[in-house]
Amino acid sequence: MGSIILVLIVILAGAAATFMIGQSKSNRQTDSGYMEQTGKKWARLSWIYIAGMLLVAAILLFVD
Repeated sequence: MGSIILVLIVILAGAAATFMIGQSKSNRQTDSGYMEQTGKKWARLSWIYIAGMLLVAAILLFVD
């Protein structure tokens, strides 16, 4: 159970860091096309996180 909590903490920290970097002022200033198709980018990133969480959960269930 402790390993599941640790993995969730790491995933949440990664998601928070990704969001903070994506919303940073310097990131928006350097790329003029940053705000184009943001919905697609966030949807794709969300699916990557969901798939990663499901994969880790499946691995932990079979390992424990």
